[in-house]
Amino acid sequence: MKTSMIIFFVTFIAVLFVASVAGKISHEEACIRRNIARSQPQPPRSSSAKPKRSKFDYLADQFCNDTSRAIMFYVRMNRKFPSHYIKTLCKVFLNDQKKVKEYIVTRWIGSSKLASGLTCVSH
Repeated sequence: MKTSMIIFFVTFIAVLFVASVAGKISHEEACIRRNIARSQPQPPRSSSAKPKRSKFDYLADQFCNDTSRAIMFYVRMNRKFPSHYIKTLCKVFLNDQKKVKEYIVTRWIGSSKLASGLTCVSH
């Protein structure tokens, strides 16, 4: 192999690696976005049949349920939300404090006291 071919190959692999790492979102962020999408009104369907869901959708829902359960236990034990969860919420809502608090109050029943002290700046 020529040296230029090796340099090209190494550069190509490095670019692929950087692109794959930079494009990933966290699992919690994906769950938050799925919850937000579910709460939006669905367009009317022409037929009465339910849309088919893939096995991935069921697995993703199960993972999101488990993640929510883990956060719930963290809140019960520590009386506050995990900092990584608040960072993710701030990222999803583009640091809009009002939307973050509104999401927490509507999603996490009984957490209005916890939401009053949250700031995206401190996380």
